[in-house]
Amino acid sequence: MAYLVLVGNVLLWEADMNELSVVSGKLQLLSIIGDPITQVSAPLMINAALQCEKVEDVLMVPLHVNPAGLQKALDGLRSVQNFRGAIITMPHKQQSLSLIDSASETAKAVGGCNVIRRNSKGLLYGDMLDGNGFALSLLERGINIEGSRVYLAGTGGAGSAIAHAMAGRNPAELIIYNRTQEKSVALVNNLASLFPGVSIKVGYHIPEEVDIAINATSLGMGENTDLPFSLEKLGPNTLVCDIVIFPEKTRLLCLAEQKKLPIHTGRAMLAAQIKLMLDFMLHPG
Repeated sequence: MAYLVLVGNVLLWEADMNELSVVSGKLQLLSIIGDPITQVSAPLMINAALQCEKVEDVLMVPLHVNPAGLQKALDGLRSVQNFRGAIITMPHKQQSLSLIDSASETAKAVGGCNVIRRNSKGLLYGDMLDGNGFALSLLERGINIEGSRVYLAGTGGAGSAIAHAMAGRNPAELIIYNRTQEKSVALVNNLASLFPGVSIKVGYHIPEEVDIAINATSLGMGENTDLPFSLEKLGPNTLVCDIVIFPEKTRLLCLAEQKKLPIHTGRAMLAAQIKLMLDFMLHPG
């Protein structure tokens, strides 16, 4: 069966998925680690990009690892000499930072990582690309962050990374909401110390008159239909964004479309990160 894979506006790959000629003794292994894992589309997109770029003997596979087993899984991967790196997805982004050997300054500042790589000594190094990937996906659509009023729901690994990326691009205002207010306050205080020239404040579940509204929580993933925030008081031109990849159009985005609001999907963020992730895992330094 032939597959066509679209990343952004580029058709990456047409191939027979039954012809796995890349699987040989020379194979270099990439993975994506999460819980659950059945919803992820990164393996298909990464493998498509590898085929498009004619990168031989590299394959990405999903690994279903629950939080209790994460340390053992990472310890095992340290010993797998043909393991090159992995995408770290929910709910492991924050926990993984304490289980690897070293990390970038961005990952340390955010408090989590979403990609790791193994060096020749079996040491694991992590980075956080969610923020830059999300910002890049907006810029690729011609959406300016500078001077915009940005509302962000979620203070976990991805949310914190996106908050740092937004604050670093000089928005007019950054409003952060979390159901546990203490987490919102902690992130706002941290960002205020790093970006003193940016207006950053704690928000609530009903954003008003913002230019960009972002869901950086897991609400809406799979069969979860809970809303991360209300659309009630958004302006007619507010861009509603969701980082959830499956389903591509969450209930939040479907409701936004019903209100004639522009939307931005989680797959757009992932597509923008593909090159960043591959460069990190396969081309260290």
